[in-house]
Amino acid sequence: MNSRSFYLIMVALLSSATIALAQTASDAIKPKWLHKLPTSNSTFKYQVVASSAYNLEDARSMTVQTLISDAGMRAGVVIVSDHKSTEKVSQVWENGKLKEVIKKDMETIDTAKGHEITLHASYIDEYWKQDKNGLYHLQRLYAESELGQMPYYDDVERTTSYLSDPATWGLSLIPGAAQFHKGSYLKGGLILSGSVALIGGIIFTENQRADYVKKIAKTHEANIKRAYATKRDHFATGRNICIGAAAALYVYNLIDAVASPGARRILIKQYSNGNTSTLLPIISADGYPGMMASITF
Repeated sequence: MNSRSFYLIMVALLSSATIALAQTASDAIKPKWLHKLPTSNSTFKYQVVASSAYNLEDARSMTVQTLISDAGMRAGVVIVSDHKSTEKVSQVWENGKLKEVIKKDMETIDTAKGHEITLHASYIDEYWKQDKNGLYHLQRLYAESELGQMPYYDDVERTTSYLSDPATWGLSLIPGAAQFHKGSYLKGGLILSGSVALIGGIIFTENQRADYVKKIAKTHEANIKRAYATKRDHFATGRNICIGAAAALYVYNLIDAVASPGARRILIKQYSNGNTSTLLPIISADGYPGMMASITF
């Protein structure tokens, strides 16, 4: 198999995996807010509401109903359901055979009993995954006010970029650490294990090279010296290859750490008091990388 065929096969496999993933989940990496909710001010809170249905629109509608129902329960509002069901059985002749037809009619009336409440809620983001039976499992992030209180929502941004995240820049110095921070666990594991393997290769080949250097110094046989010198050179070549590969992997780690997208996260751009802040990567006059904070009052 030539390199072109191998390349085409790898592209096809990656494309197939991407398509399959796109059909079963909204995102390749679960959003950050599924593991840790963003910080809110005292006028509202972030809340994840889950639902399951065989189509996304029904699942989304169910999250709104759950949000309202939960708020009503906290306020002492009771939802009373009046469920009625009727069933009719009829017989029809079809192709010379008697067939029973059963028709069911169902009706549910929901009535809220309690005092009137005011609920303010804002949709922020969502993540869904479809199982093998075709059922959508949806999780939605809402910003929900305290009951009867006018919220002061923060100005938020949904992003998969980590260029403005100081933690990513610091963790990028450790192979794989920034990828773990961004939620790319497979990529982080590959970078970390690859780095460990290459460092181990450097140590092993260098020890073997040094060992053959010592053996050459201890023998006077020309043939043995030539054999030892050949092996010494081979291990030196292997060491240099490991050093080059480790350097290339480390450079890739640095670039990927800040440039590639990660798990979607919520950035709070405006605080409740109206102040805004932005973090930007910069290069100083001395040529050193750093971060600049811009704050507007």
